[in-house]
Amino acid sequence: MIRKICLSTLTAVFIFLTALAASAQVHVIDSGMPQFRKDSAKAPVLLLQDTLFYINNPIGIYTAVERANRINSILNNILEEGEVEVDSFSLFSSEQNHYIFYKDLPVLAIYPLDTTGIGIPPGDLAYNDLAAIKEGFSKNLPAYNLKTMTRNVLNTSIIILLVIVVIIILNWIFRKILRFLDNRKTKFLKGWHLRNYPLLSSDQQYQLVKNLLFILKIGLIILIIFISLPIIFTMFPATEPITRKLVSLIWNPVNKILMGILGFIPDLITIIIIYIIFRYLVKGLRFLSNEISSEKLDIPGFYPEWASPTFMIARFILYIFMFVMIFPFLPGSDSAAFQGVSVFVGLLISIGSSNAISNAVAGLVITYMRPFKVGDKIKIDDIVGTVLEKSALVTRIRTIKNEDVTIPNAKVLTSHTVNYSEPARETGLIIHTTVTIGYDAPWRTVHSLLINAAENTDGVLKNPAPYVLQTSLDDFYISYQINAYISDANRMLTIRSLLHQNIQDSFNRGGVEIMSPHYRSERDGNDITIPKDWESDAMRSPGENPESSAPKKRSPKSKKN
Repeated sequence: MIRKICLSTLTAVFIFLTALAASAQVHVIDSGMPQFRKDSAKAPVLLLQDTLFYINNPIGIYTAVERANRINSILNNILEEGEVEVDSFSLFSSEQNHYIFYKDLPVLAIYPLDTTGIGIPPGDLAYNDLAAIKEGFSKNLPAYNLKTMTRNVLNTSIIILLVIVVIIILNWIFRKILRFLDNRKTKFLKGWHLRNYPLLSSDQQYQLVKNLLFILKIGLIILIIFISLPIIFTMFPATEPITRKLVSLIWNPVNKILMGILGFIPDLITIIIIYIIFRYLVKGLRFLSNEISSEKLDIPGFYPEWASPTFMIARFILYIFMFVMIFPFLPGSDSAAFQGVSVFVGLLISIGSSNAISNAVAGLVITYMRPFKVGDKIKIDDIVGTVLEKSALVTRIRTIKNEDVTIPNAKVLTSHTVNYSEPARETGLIIHTTVTIGYDAPWRTVHSLLINAAENTDGVLKNPAPYVLQTSLDDFYISYQINAYISDANRMLTIRSLLHQNIQDSFNRGGVEIMSPHYRSERDGNDITIPKDWESDAMRSPGENPESSAPKKRSPKSKKN
């Protein structure tokens, strides 16, 4: 409807302007000017070299030849459409002016001046011209269609032949390239390596290049065929709509993508500026973190081991803030589908990562609590070992038996933790063990033997000195606890084992029985608990020659409870 209104408006304007030009010509004639220009001549209106009628007179600034050339162009354009409806030519009259249309297209205007020198009315002239046009199309259209069809078939054959030749040449070129790669594969294709890691071997690289060349060849062939099809379809009126569909099939997505890219350029510039700003902010924080961790920069109350986790937290927050600022500028961020997917992903993360978040929060709390460091000897619940790793989610410990135990940070935070290394570095870690000695042994002797055993143990500090505590007076024995300082918590179990060995040696040498496990001694002449190789030295008086003294017989009767 809008198209018809526009065509009608253009037609009315055309009629008005031509009428205005005709009236101007009449005014010129009436004013005494010559009726025709000296260069005016009769000009034929042709259709396929067939003269339909003549244009005898100029109108306004247009000569008869110019008017005839314009009409020739319009008629031949109509003829090239192929499917011409002869009955669609019509005559329209307005006052003394007459117009010939093909459908909604103005073809010819006849004015009163066109009848000068002819002697027939303008209406009859217009009718004769319309009849001549219809007769010319009726006579020439079949021959034109046959000729056009023959020419189009020939052109189509040529195009198809060219496409086949181009495809053959492409195949030949790609075969040459593959043969060239086969002969020089070891020279050009040496594989891809990332430092010492082989990403692709030479054979894999060759196969990749071969596949890429095959894809490129198929793409070029498809492109050539896709370009040739619209050209072929354009030659035949019946298939011309297919051409428009093919062109739109290619052009519409390409145009949409190009327009989208051009429209995204301002937002892309904004995204790049935001990214650069935050990138340099992160670099500044990393520099500050390195300065603090290397103790070049001292901030009171802020420990060097806090620098790295604090930097990671600050970097994470900055990246989140950067993403929030960039998100509105991303293509499609305001679409319902994009927002729905974002909500769905956020819901999945919030539901599935509750434990991970609790462990991450616990790891953050542990970092700033500073209960232990990597390399410390610690005890978490019943697990004793050396800290191998302290990450955001878990803590890994290696036990004395070389077992790697992974403990979630949430469990570490809710459990009691014992750190052996921290006091060992500062004042010394106290290791202790308890022995039970009978009431018949003087406590001063026992203290001396225990302290002597501790001082002779490798790894025990001389200062502070070892000391003894009497922890209980039981029914059959007294409990003595030896306490010794060490500086290496990682050797804690080894030093305690050496201490136990030295206690045994020291008490055997001093002739004092260790009443663990419990002993009830009746001293009826049975052997004592001291080993045979220690007994003679224990019974010998000071200064006595060991070779001249024989072991004394003892007869205590000992029963193990």
